Amino acid sequence: MEEMKQVGFYFDKKRCIKCHACEVACKSWNKVGIGPRWRTVVKVGSGKYPNVKQINVSLACMHCGTPPCRDACPVRAISKEASDGRVVVDQAKCIGCGFCVWACPFNAPQIGKDGKMSKCHFCPDRPLGLPRACEEICPTKAIRSGTMEELNEQGRLQSAKKLIGEEAKPASIIK
Repeated sequence: MEEMKQVGFYFDKKRCIKCHACEVACKSWNKVGIGPRWRTVVKVGSGKYPNVKQINVSLACMHCGTPPCRDACPVRAISKEASDGRVVVDQAKCIGCGFCVWACPFNAPQIGKDGKMSKCHFCPDRPLGLPRACEEICPTKAIRSGTMEELNEQGRLQSAKKLIGEEAKPASIIK
């Protein structure tokens, strides 16, 4: 039996400039109407004046290994794809109860005007190896997608660069 490839996102908080291009690209590529945002950029702050720290975070469905949204769905409208680990919703089964919204720690499920849940589905019309819509548009390359093996390797490389003191390249020369 072939082992399932789990896909996901890698986000580099040091690169995000909160331009919201990822949000716009996601909505445009996936034809998401007014209201739901399958990807959202938020500012997270900590500390007290004058020592305030803030970072920008681009959030979407993390396609969790054991999705709490799936487990919370009373009609089993949410499933995990066996081929690549994407977490998907069957619109025909969804009753719009919102239990998935409460269960998700990333606020990924969104209830639309039609009363049904929708969320990032990892741009299934783009083959693995090609960037997702949000990733392709990001001017600073803060978002990366791929299999968990690829993303783990990227994280290891970033950690190694940090240990040897190599600074990240400025966004203008990133390939």
